[in-house]
Amino acid sequence: MPILLGSGFGGLAAAVRRGARGYRVTVLEQLDAPGGRAYVHHQDGFVFDAGPTVITAPFLFEELWTLPGKRMSDDFNLRPVTPFYRVVFDDGEHFEYTGDAA
Repeated sequence: MPILLGSGFGGLAAAVRRGARGYRVTVLEQLDAPGGRAYVHHQDGFVFDAGPTVITAPFLFEELWTLPGKRMSDDFNLRPVTPFYRVVFDDGEHFEYTGDAA
């Protein structure tokens, strides 16, 4: 039985891939909930999202849901954000990344 250490995106993706191939998988995580870098911290009534703010490869999530015969849209929907991000420099100039090939 495969044992995976860590329940971040990588560990969970590996577990899904192994499970889709018929393996029984055990995922070990030192924190109280899954997430890895996408973990959500609760402290003094506040919630801190430590996770990724932009998912630049949503097709990888679609693939993971497809492997065990599921549809990602049955569980959640990703919404595009334009631009993906904006870098603002000290002089006020900025650069926007949209993901479009130029």
